[in-house]
Formats: sequence, C-alpha cells, structure tokens
Amino acid sequence: MNCHITRFQSASRVVSRWLVIIAAPVSSVVSATGLPWDAPRGDILAQSATISAPPTGASAPAALPSSTAAWTFSVPPPAGDATWVAERGRLTFGAGSAQLQPDANRRVVLLSPPGVPESVRVAEEFVLGLSGTGLRRVRIQARRDARGGWITIGDASGGTLRATAEGYVVKRKPGARSAPIERLRIEIDFGTTNPRTLQNIVAR
Repeated sequence: MNCHITRFQSASRVVSRWLVIIAAPVSSVVSATGLPWDAPRGDILAQSATISAPPTGASAPAALPSSTAAWTFSVPPPAGDATWVAERGRLTFGAGSAQLQPDANRRVVLLSPPGVPESVRVAEEFVLGLSGTGLRRVRIQARRDARGGWITIGDASGGTLRATAEGYVVKRKPGARSAPIERLRIEIDFGTTNPRTLQNIVAR
C-alpha cells in the first residue's frame, strides 16, 4: 500500500514540473507587452511600433514630419537671401535666436519670405517659439499671390492663445485648404514694448 502512494507522489511532482516549464513563456509574453498571451499578433506589433516611434519637436526641424514647415533663427541669413522681415517693429537676427522689438503700439508684424512650402497650405496650427509672458494676441494672415489681399487664417487671444513647452499655439480657422499660399503675415501684440526672443516659427 505504501508503495502505491510513493509512486503517485512521484508522478505528481513530474506533472507539476512540466506545468511550471510550460507556464513560464506565457508569463514573459504578458509582462513584455502588457497584453494577454493569446491576443492577436497585429495588436502586439502595433503597440511595439508606437513605443519605438522616434520623438519629434519644433526645435529639431530635421526630425519633423514632411507635413511640417519650420523656420529657425539660429544664424543670420546671408546678405541678399529672402528671409523673414519686420513690417512693424524690428526683427534682429543674432546667435542662436532673433530679437523682436515691438513698436510704440507694442506690436510686431512679421512677413515670411515668398514661396512658402506647400505644407503650409494644409497646416492645422502654427507655433511661435517666443520667450516671456504678456503676449496678448497673434493674428496669422496669408495671400495666394503677390497681387492678392491678406486673408486671416488664424487669430488667437486670451484663452485661445495656448502656451506650451514648444511655444504659443494658434489654431487654424476652419475652412478650405485648396487655395495656395504664397506668403504669411503674422501680427503679434504684446502687453509691453520689452524686447522678446524668437526661436522658431512652425506650421504643422
């Protein structure tokens, strides 16, 4: 009688060991992906692709997606090159950034170089990499050619002028995106006449 009990206990230990060996890979799949072991493989691959996607930011134009246009002011442009200019106030290029000097009405108006990238036409928002606080309003206008009038495509003030780590974000007005854009005009109203630093302008 004791012999049968001993054989039964030995068989139970063997079965238990096999169960531990089989269960171990299942546990590693769950902890690695956060999904059940029998989840569809497409879900696991999609989650892995999202995690491994490289980060992008306005401060690194080379890494921006193709649908984004970015202008930086890190170095003065060569003489004679088309670049951003100030219609009102002053825009002074420096080492690493540009300086904006508002006029007596606390305003700076910037004009982009002509022939902006095609991606600007379908951009949903604009980001101004401005330093400091006291920004009151930003109005973004566009024209389709050199003889056309300016049309407002973005206007933000107060609560609609969103401040982020990248800069101040202005949402594009609803409407068609079929008309071409030849040039941008950006009006910036400040609370004071203090100079401000401008790192970049992004349309995305």
